Amino acid sequence: MLVDEGLISLDTDMRKLYPALDKAAARIFKGLDQEQKPIFETNDKPVTLGQMLNQSSGFGMEFGDKVPEWKKITEKGKGFVNSCKVENLIHTPITFSPGTHYEYGNSAEWLALMFPTISQGREYEEFLQDRLCGPLGMKGTTFFPFGKAWDDRLRVLRYARDAGGRPGGAAAPGETVKEPKDWTWEKLDGQLDLLTLPRKREEIEYPAGGGGVYSRTCDYVLLLQHLMRHYLSLDSSSNVTPPAHPLLSDSSVKSLFYGTLSQEARPAMEKMLSWYLDTDISSGEADWTTGMSLYAPREGNTTRTWGRKRGSVGWGGAAGTMYWIDPTSQIAVVWTTQMLPGQPDYIRQGKKDIERLIYESLESR
Repeated sequence: MLVDEGLISLDTDMRKLYPALDKAAARIFKGLDQEQKPIFETNDKPVTLGQMLNQSSGFGMEFGDKVPEWKKITEKGKGFVNSCKVENLIHTPITFSPGTHYEYGNSAEWLALMFPTISQGREYEEFLQDRLCGPLGMKGTTFFPFGKAWDDRLRVLRYARDAGGRPGGAAAPGETVKEPKDWTWEKLDGQLDLLTLPRKREEIEYPAGGGGVYSRTCDYVLLLQHLMRHYLSLDSSSNVTPPAHPLLSDSSVKSLFYGTLSQEARPAMEKMLSWYLDTDISSGEADWTTGMSLYAPREGNTTRTWGRKRGSVGWGGAAGTMYWIDPTSQIAVVWTTQMLPGQPDYIRQGKKDIERLIYESLESR
């Protein structure tokens, strides 16, 4: 939306707009030496808005291999970004050269922190309500679900623990969590080492753009339907009418459905989506748009002969959530759970079963 207003562009060097970002991107953390001292490499490259949107900005995944190493030795910002504490975000350096690799890092949190600067003083929550939630009727979506109006609307997040009280393991790319028989699912009323969610509005120093918004399944699908309708209406052969009040320009909507990663960054995306969809994705069959993953199997690919079609876009979340838009089939799908870890084998299988059933139903019409 800010791009459409002309306040910024996909090619804008974000380092020039925010000193803390410039400092975090000035050197690349390569790991630790044998004496557990950090190894750095100077970075003179810009960090563009486009790179922040397609997860190639240089900021590494918090559960990857580099960021946990950094958190062990740093004196500032040892916590994780879901704490919504500024120090935990701004003191973590980039871990790869911008534009050269895909890694699902903390760019969304940086953009949320920088939003007032970019938007000429507007607050993120206010903008969200005025420009997105209000127009679409998303009445159950907010970064701040606190107070009596929300008390009876929040659902409990459940976390797995084994018989010894240890947290259930989260799956890393390439592996699946198998739920042991001794797991118990308990309410997450307190905090975990890596999941320090704010419990009061005053604890939120910035809204966590990548995972801090609270919403309803029925709200989320309103957004997906709007974007799909707008995108389909741009095809001259389509009989789909555009939204009466579009959220984005035609060009911004198109950018959500086309790949944006550099060629050298795509292999990491292909590996991630292969794990996420539990299938084998070959070179050139996956990408990231300005907002989500792009599934683009080649014609004749028989690895996954069912489900979402070529050109589908979507993503998921830590608590077992998933969504996708399939323009070819003209459907938008949202799947939600309240469980961590969100990828045990039965949830992964459940997602595949639902997807199969959806497309079997469509094909039987």
